[in-house]
Amino acid sequence: MSNWRNAVLALALGLLCQAAWGIDFAAEGEKQLSQNNTAKAVTYFEAALAQGAPNEKLLLELGLAYQKNGQPADARRVFRQGADLGGSQRNTFLLNLGISSYLAQDLQGAEASFSEALTADPSFAQARLNRGNVRLKTQNWAGASEDYHAYQTLAPANPQKEKIDKILAMLDQAATEAQAAALAEETRKKADAEAKAKADADSLAAKQKADADAAAEKQKQDEILARIRQSLENSSDDSKTLSTGPSGVKADDNDFSLDN
Repeated sequence: MSNWRNAVLALALGLLCQAAWGIDFAAEGEKQLSQNNTAKAVTYFEAALAQGAPNEKLLLELGLAYQKNGQPADARRVFRQGADLGGSQRNTFLLNLGISSYLAQDLQGAEASFSEALTADPSFAQARLNRGNVRLKTQNWAGASEDYHAYQTLAPANPQKEKIDKILAMLDQAATEAQAAALAEETRKKADAEAKAKADADSLAAKQKADADAAAEKQKQDEILARIRQSLENSSDDSKTLSTGPSGVKADDNDFSLDN
């Protein structure tokens, strides 16, 4: 409620001042802006804004004054407000909003504003150029190249043509090198995958051979042990039928009897 009362008071004061002094605040703001008195220009434009509903011309001038006066956040707010009016200057507001965002290092916001303008008018050369600049800074090489090529077509006599042509040549070369690097990487990964597959196959074959050799050796040892056991069992049978005397004792084969 307090904000509403303040707005009403500001509006009433503006109307009283205009009626009492006959001052055209918007015109005075334009005058101060042309003289680079940005702080005064802001004051007059804000006073003009308090006098009634905002219009595109006033909002554009106020946004510009804010930007020059070191108030980028206020500038972006006013440019967005102007764009939302949906009037004939909508794309101009979006262009200024994008530039103001770019200067504030809000590159994502800047690209979004330029893209919004280009959605409404794909032939908007300034928005195309500025979006290309943003994309170049964010290293979106393909996007930058697309926008610069389009800008050169839309404005073939632009004063930056030679400079942009040089940038495009570098971007095209970078794109070619990036494509070659991507293909080389794909080839390397494929070779690595094939080498790994072969190594895995060789490893599996070696393991299978080692397992087979181990199984054969185990079978061989089992057969030897079986023969040894059989031999021991036969020796045990023979010991039941043979008897040997104490070592060195000679057996007497003759019968003998005890004397009576």
